[in-house]
Amino acid sequence: MDIKQLGYLGLSAREPDAFTTYATDILGMQRVEGEDGATHFRIDDMHHRITVEAGEQDGGAYYGWEVADGDALSAALNELSDHGVVAHEATQRELEIRRVADMAHFLDPAGNRVELFHGASLGEGRFTSARDVERFVTGDLGLGHVVLASPDVAAQQRFYTDVLGFKISDTMRVPFQATFLHTNPRHHSIAFVDGPFFGIDHPFLHHFMLEVPDMDQVGRTYDLVLDRDVPVTMTLGRHSNDQMFSFYAESPVGVHTEFGSGGVLIDDETWQVTEIPGPDLWGHRH
Repeated sequence: MDIKQLGYLGLSAREPDAFTTYATDILGMQRVEGEDGATHFRIDDMHHRITVEAGEQDGGAYYGWEVADGDALSAALNELSDHGVVAHEATQRELEIRRVADMAHFLDPAGNRVELFHGASLGEGRFTSARDVERFVTGDLGLGHVVLASPDVAAQQRFYTDVLGFKISDTMRVPFQATFLHTNPRHHSIAFVDGPFFGIDHPFLHHFMLEVPDMDQVGRTYDLVLDRDVPVTMTLGRHSNDQMFSFYAESPVGVHTEFGSGGVLIDDETWQVTEIPGPDLWGHRH
């Protein structure tokens, strides 16, 4: 299966308006009016990359992965069927909300809703940040990355590599079990971490990452977070595996946001999978 990138992310929120303020005024996204109470957020040429819908619980709702075209989607669905995975066609309303030509969805072993799609719509005009963010690092690298907590990291790794075709970037066992997977040169588009380490025995979205081109933009956003009393969950630091210079803040939907720059790119011809000794080179204090 040839998945190109993390195309979009869906969030559920008990107070969607609070996330809107956070996404625009703090993170610098562009708000786009949605359908049926949904609110879209744009960070590049795409119509949107993140959608927030009102729900009874806060957290991740669905994760959209792009394939090349209709033939690639059909081939992917056949592969899923060969592995005993039941996929469902999107409704017309779901296609309208996602702004894609076609989509099918299924559940991974932990119960996360995975969506495969093609034909994402472009936005109208140029991306215009609600503040001073000139651009985010997306394009062929996709939205950024998501980190999902799971009771069984090994099962998630097997499913995403053996069935969906992701490649392992790094693994980690200390201070908790984790695996980092890529589907394009971005170091990881998805990672799985040990949920019980965080005291939670059900799957959940720990954080999503947004990347900007330079560390000054990270610093200015960090200052803004401090000035606005947004909860900082991890201070400025640099990761040991993807080299991302970043910080983490808690969004109003409980999901953490990593805001960073300088992530390394993987060349599959030369990359060596390693077990990293820990997540950070320095910083990222709780």
